[in-house]
Amino acid sequence: MRLRQHILILLILVPFAGINAQVLQGKVTDSGGNGLAYASVYITELRQGTTTNKDGLYELIIPIGNYTVNYQFLGYTPVTEKIEITGTEANHDIILTEQYYEIPAVRVSASGKDPAYFIMRKAIGMAPYHLNKVKMYKAEVYIKGGGKIEKLPKMIKRQMKVEANEAQIKEGEYYFTESVNIITFTAPDRYVHKVISSRSNIPSDENQASPMDYLQASFYQPVIADIAISPLAPNAFSHYTFEFMGSTTQGDFVIDKIKVTPRRRSQQLFEGTIFIIEDIWAIHSLDLTNENMAGTIGVKQLFTPVEEGIWLPVSHEFTMNLSLLGIKARGSYSSAVKYLEVEPDWSLSPPSVYGIAATRDEKPGEKTETQKEIERIFSKDELTARDMAKLSKLNEKNVADGAKKESLEIKDLTTYDVAKDALRKDSTYWEEIRPIPLSAEEKQSLPRFVNDSLTLAHRDSSSININLGGRQENTNKGPAGPIIKSLLSGKRWSLSKKTSLSFNGLADLKSASFNTVDGFVIGTGMTFSAKTGKKGRLTLDPSVKYAFSRERLMWNLSANMLYDPMTSGSFFLRAGHYSRDFSSNGVSPFLNTISSLFFRENWMKLYNSTFITAGHRGDLANGLNMSISAMWERREALENTTSFSFFHPDNEYTVNLPDNLLVKGEVEGFNALTSVNHSNVSLTAELSYTPRQRYRIQNGTRINAGSDWPTFRVLYEHGYNYNDTLHGHFDILRAEVSRSSKFAAFSELRWSLSAGGFINGQNLQLQDLHYFNAQASPILLNSYQDAFHLKEYYSLVTPEGFAEAHIMYTTPYLLLKSLPVLSRTLMRENLSADMLWTPHYGFYMEAGYSISEIFFMAEAGIYAGFRDLKYESLGFRFILSFR
Repeated sequence: MRLRQHILILLILVPFAGINAQVLQGKVTDSGGNGLAYASVYITELRQGTTTNKDGLYELIIPIGNYTVNYQFLGYTPVTEKIEITGTEANHDIILTEQYYEIPAVRVSASGKDPAYFIMRKAIGMAPYHLNKVKMYKAEVYIKGGGKIEKLPKMIKRQMKVEANEAQIKEGEYYFTESVNIITFTAPDRYVHKVISSRSNIPSDENQASPMDYLQASFYQPVIADIAISPLAPNAFSHYTFEFMGSTTQGDFVIDKIKVTPRRRSQQLFEGTIFIIEDIWAIHSLDLTNENMAGTIGVKQLFTPVEEGIWLPVSHEFTMNLSLLGIKARGSYSSAVKYLEVEPDWSLSPPSVYGIAATRDEKPGEKTETQKEIERIFSKDELTARDMAKLSKLNEKNVADGAKKESLEIKDLTTYDVAKDALRKDSTYWEEIRPIPLSAEEKQSLPRFVNDSLTLAHRDSSSININLGGRQENTNKGPAGPIIKSLLSGKRWSLSKKTSLSFNGLADLKSASFNTVDGFVIGTGMTFSAKTGKKGRLTLDPSVKYAFSRERLMWNLSANMLYDPMTSGSFFLRAGHYSRDFSSNGVSPFLNTISSLFFRENWMKLYNSTFITAGHRGDLANGLNMSISAMWERREALENTTSFSFFHPDNEYTVNLPDNLLVKGEVEGFNALTSVNHSNVSLTAELSYTPRQRYRIQNGTRINAGSDWPTFRVLYEHGYNYNDTLHGHFDILRAEVSRSSKFAAFSELRWSLSAGGFINGQNLQLQDLHYFNAQASPILLNSYQDAFHLKEYYSLVTPEGFAEAHIMYTTPYLLLKSLPVLSRTLMRENLSADMLWTPHYGFYMEAGYSISEIFFMAEAGIYAGFRDLKYESLGFRFILSFR
């Protein structure tokens, strides 16, 4: 369920104990004496804060001295205390009273609009500034959290027993984790994360929340954690309504309370309250809830000025209440922070906009045109929607003007460093260092720590047992068991540090199929991999299959020599002898097996191919790739050899020949084509170019990572077909441009345009034709981006010129997602159009509407076909994707 991505934004940060330090502790309550959970306690002089625990208790270890301590809680009037820390323990209990927000008459807009729109437009317009206002910070970070599975279905319990090791998650047991970290941030996106200490009694440390997962997220970003739209996104007014609930004064600042309400029920949206600081238009605090199909997630944050005009989060509360598929669970995280260093970037905006004095980096009169325009917009009494959008873009430009030219190399944003003794801290250490007191439930979980330090996840995995009916049985019953298992299901062996061998197993279901030419087919394969030199790698992939009805052994061998991972430079050689699909798009062997055995419809059409091909591919420059290959192939006609089917024994299978106009001889100027035995020699060259291709380097390998530009491709192939009576050359030329771009929130636009044609088309054979990707099955196992869903397999084909275009727009908000039942799901809606043109067929188009990400793995759609702009057909498709 990708639960880790549902954990929206934990901006978590933390304190340390020092020499000559004393304890400041107490309880924060309301006027009725009830403890306020997760209230903020912040010491201005130390830039250090903490939060209270569930009972309202807090505890800070700080040096001796005089301090200004701020106590805050959402919806309550803050209290500031001057406290002297001497050589004895200091106890300070604080009572916070409910804060009242008034709506001043002067705030009533002359236009009659809710003042919230005026406030939020300025806040949204200034979001890019606040997102980039800090050039560097260093903080000590403490985070603690835990959770409990309240209910597990019996079926899942049984499955866990079968797969369990010594450490398994149990129903009703509370699990707890805490850590101390030092986080160093350098703009725009570099983090150094050093783990000082850590402990957890969670059985598995995989997929646990990490501080870095949330430090890199902010409500100033349009989309948070890739799953939810921020109320401060540029398009927030399309997704939210805002209501002004009043304002109050805190020191020199006026704080506005804004109610945030989604325009529709959706798990991509928040609901709750956000507090905005006037004049600087920054977040003061927020209390937001996200409801989704898994449950409810709550986020509370409180910001404090750590430098003049710089407000950063110092208190965070994160809660989860999940209920899905019979599983009920709850969890929470809280954090505390001590900012060691904070370096603002004052050059991003003119000081007069924020009422802040010029810094040493600024000189009067040095404002850019962008900054002057920002000031001009701010001078208006009320901002229009156009002003807001322009202000946001100006601030983005202001940031870009001061930034260095973007490098195309994407480097790892986070560097991790774990202290050698991070997992060896004892109870005494944690009692002294922990800034947030433990709750009673958390204290009860402490005895389950392994050796009071190491996590259960670090236990020796060699002693895995299976629990069957309460008995512990060792799975290693003898040498025959592992051998049989390896033969059936496959296994991977590390032959040395540089070589490995993988066997797919005799029960390799991916190689099992049925068709009317081969009958039942089973097979297996293996992969041998060896490092060569410092960076290269040799890979050999042999495989064999046996066709029972045709009584033929089929085989394939693929060899690849990667000699330069930085340029993807490699030589490849392939050879084989097997039945091959006439179309490169082809029919899924699994779908063809089901349709043949159960419905007596054999879609797949095959010919016998004996071939050898060799070539080279590699980057000529960044984004520019070239591939050259040569192939010899012996092509032989095949006929049906079996009529077996589970049902419909009286029906006849269709002949093993593609069914289209060329085969029928209905294309003017071309004789009817049939599958004849002949040989083919071809030379293919392909050049692709993506301007400003971004990339990352991992383990000495260059990996492409997308671009803001389209990809351009050109393919040329020269072929020669021959036999005793046939001799003919032909040429193919094809050009394509494609692009996939994400914009707004969770929206995406994918498109491709291609055109090409044949020279000497009279010399083509069935295998050489251009087959468009027709996918006729009502159920598909792949979401094709270039498919025509309403045409029979092999029916869309041409030996002449051709053109095709595909476009798809994906969005989480369109038609059906506005319904209450679907609005809380992560499903998205798609609008698509697929078009082609050939001289003999004319113009054909399919327009489609579909819903994707159904249960994260399915898509359902309806498609309408038009021939020469006239309605022709209508159909439904259901697509499953198990990747």
